[in-house]
Amino acid sequence: MHGWMLYTGQEIPELTRACQEAGAAGVRLEVVDPKDVELVLDPEAPTRLLHKGIEVAAPMFAVAAFVEEADAYNLALLQQLETQGVLCVNRAETLKRTGDKLLTLQLLAAAGLPVPRTILVRPETSPAFIRETLGLPVVIKVLDGSKGHGVSLIHSEKELETLLEMLDAARCQSALLAQEFIADSRGRDLRVLVIDGRPQVCMLRQNRSSEGFKSNVSAGGSANDYPMSEAIRELSQQVIDIIGLNIGGIDLLFKGDGFVVGEANSMPGFQGIESCNALNVPAEILKSIGRQLQARAKARFRRQAEALRSLDELRGKSEPELVQLFMGACGSVERIQQQVLLDILQRNAHTEFGQTHGFEAIRSVAEFRRRVPVREWPDVAPDALRLEQGAKDLLFAGQPTHFISTTGTTGAFKNIPESAEGEFAKSLVSRIRTALLIKLAPKLLDGFFIPLSNPAVLGQTACGIPVGFASGLTLAGTSPEIQRRLAFPPAVLQAPDRETLDYLILRFALAKPEVRLLVGNNPGRMTALLETADQHRDRLIDDIAHGTLSAALPLASDLRATLERDLSPDPERARALRDMAARRGRLEPRDYWPNLRVISCWLGGTIGRYLEGLRPLLPENVLLVDCGYGASEGKFNVPMKPGVSAGPLAILGYFLEFQPLDGGEPLLAHELEDGQEYGLIVTSYSGLYRYNLHDIVRVSGFTDQNPNIAFVSKTRDVANLAGEKLSGAFLAEILRQTLAEHQVRWRHFCLVADADQHRYAFCIESEGTPPEARWLADMEQALVAQAEPYRLLRGQELLQPPHLVLMKTGWLDRLYEERLRPGVTTAQIKLPMICESVPCPDMIERVLELS
Repeated sequence: MHGWMLYTGQEIPELTRACQEAGAAGVRLEVVDPKDVELVLDPEAPTRLLHKGIEVAAPMFAVAAFVEEADAYNLALLQQLETQGVLCVNRAETLKRTGDKLLTLQLLAAAGLPVPRTILVRPETSPAFIRETLGLPVVIKVLDGSKGHGVSLIHSEKELETLLEMLDAARCQSALLAQEFIADSRGRDLRVLVIDGRPQVCMLRQNRSSEGFKSNVSAGGSANDYPMSEAIRELSQQVIDIIGLNIGGIDLLFKGDGFVVGEANSMPGFQGIESCNALNVPAEILKSIGRQLQARAKARFRRQAEALRSLDELRGKSEPELVQLFMGACGSVERIQQQVLLDILQRNAHTEFGQTHGFEAIRSVAEFRRRVPVREWPDVAPDALRLEQGAKDLLFAGQPTHFISTTGTTGAFKNIPESAEGEFAKSLVSRIRTALLIKLAPKLLDGFFIPLSNPAVLGQTACGIPVGFASGLTLAGTSPEIQRRLAFPPAVLQAPDRETLDYLILRFALAKPEVRLLVGNNPGRMTALLETADQHRDRLIDDIAHGTLSAALPLASDLRATLERDLSPDPERARALRDMAARRGRLEPRDYWPNLRVISCWLGGTIGRYLEGLRPLLPENVLLVDCGYGASEGKFNVPMKPGVSAGPLAILGYFLEFQPLDGGEPLLAHELEDGQEYGLIVTSYSGLYRYNLHDIVRVSGFTDQNPNIAFVSKTRDVANLAGEKLSGAFLAEILRQTLAEHQVRWRHFCLVADADQHRYAFCIESEGTPPEARWLADMEQALVAQAEPYRLLRGQELLQPPHLVLMKTGWLDRLYEERLRPGVTTAQIKLPMICESVPCPDMIERVLELS
């Protein structure tokens, strides 16, 4: 942040303090005398600014609050800076108003605010007229005085006549004001400090002599803190709004039980305020300027986002530009979403689906919703199959660039077509996420990162279109700069099974102490990887020492040869790893990757329950950042804060609707309510139109106008034996809490909804001591306390007491093994939280009933 402090005259303490605070805040603040700046206006070239003869760029802001004299040139400079987009504090128009005491009073009086009765003294104005109109004593002041200079209290008509004669004889050029003397405020007044266009604090100024009538601290008056009443705040805000004051001071005079406005000042001293108040005035002014610059940038980015009409306009944008546009779009959700929808429809109006549903005639969201019903995968599947067979122009223009293979929660494979525009929309969200992640941890790219990804390409359709995995395609689409920071060669992802993949990742990554980022969806998958490092530490360390790959790994000869080309002996690193293992008795990432800065994975939903096993392995200062809510169909939010799964909707890449869980018409993004849950309906650039994703999301606040959403569960992941409707995420959180209270370490748990017995079973595989019957009682109490429908149904005996099913060691591994198949990795497997029967019942160790 670079600014100018416009100042003419001798250095004053306030100026020194402002510069010191700017330096402490990392703000480059230059003290510039307006008389040293030349303006060069040229209609055929940009306006030039020359400071002491050297051409300079305009600053981001200019503080004019300490200009000693707001003369014509100073005002001209401010006006020029304003036309160049510089934030001027205060504006030239404000300085004109505060620099002319009569104009200030005229504006305030016209608005009905209380001000002293005032006369503009002309050469023809008689002392008798002043006495008759204002009474005696009377205050005489010059129009442009400050700090108590140019103000006198006149007690008699003779004194007044003498003063006017002396001024006339001296040919005084300053205009004079005569004001009524307000006796209630003799020698005292209130100074209200204004920052950011708001009254901040108030001080009582008093003359130290009972005979004096001036109260200025600069003239020797005392300063004491004074409570800011609502009346003071309201009157001051009215003055601020009329004058346009950004920073400054307002002087209020006591009169009866209220106040009148003495004057407004855009050049306040703050030593008095700070002497009686803890406020750091220059620091607060700088913070205010920072906020105003941010607000200006936000408004500019919003205008730029609102001007977008096509996805193509985002091509070629840098990551910072994309972040700026996204943040701008957050301030105009309704408009942006309509523009995205109309762009999707216009692009695909000539397709088979577009012609059938009259895309060319659609001009509004309402018309789109009238013509296109909410759709499910069975509605999309026939067209997806035709696209696999080589058809084109069905759901979107041309053919898919690839298909994304996924199993979802049903376990059945489906290939989701992806258009070039849909792929680009996804990449935009990924780039925005990455840019914000690097902003959270700026030194991430100084080290390496480990993506727990799948291969980008799994195979091809009959007509030769690639079929791959979402995570692999995301990785393949990252920038060359990021790909150079991979902790292992991409060929590692061709490993034939998960165990081999984990070993290969660790073989390369353990050799690099500067791993900074571990990214993947499933925290349980991350825990398994990190545990593998200790389980195979001897073999891994030997391989690192000798520059080899274990002969026991089931690798094809060509893959082995490719990987071995990147290896070389590293006995020093191997020795360091052995020392780490010896000191702690095991190999842990907090030792071998001490600068690991970020773990990026799913923090919410039912998957988030696996974080408990991950945390103890990590360095203390590591940030847990949600990797973003999404699916094979798209990337739907942009997490922005560590430890928080919710993030603003990815409104530049998708048109999104939200189905209330209790029924009714779907809502649009700008209609959502904080704390509510909805089903997500997606329209994408890849030919999904009003597609029901069967995901439940929750709104957790807003980023500007954009709802922050987090994944809660699949719509199928709800326990509802008798109307209790308990979500998997809710149950997982209570399970986590109660198990932690009983100091039970667990590997996996799920809930079995037994419809025949009308009761629930909690299935748990623990590490070490398993939970006991008293845990089951506490779990039951927690459900009764936190879920009113469950409490009522238990009381009515419509639900029977739950029981605890303790599972044998290895149950979690078995669940993964049963779901693994060619082309599927554990990172893709989403184990359900709620089941109809005990998974792998042969792994039951014993059952405990609620006593």
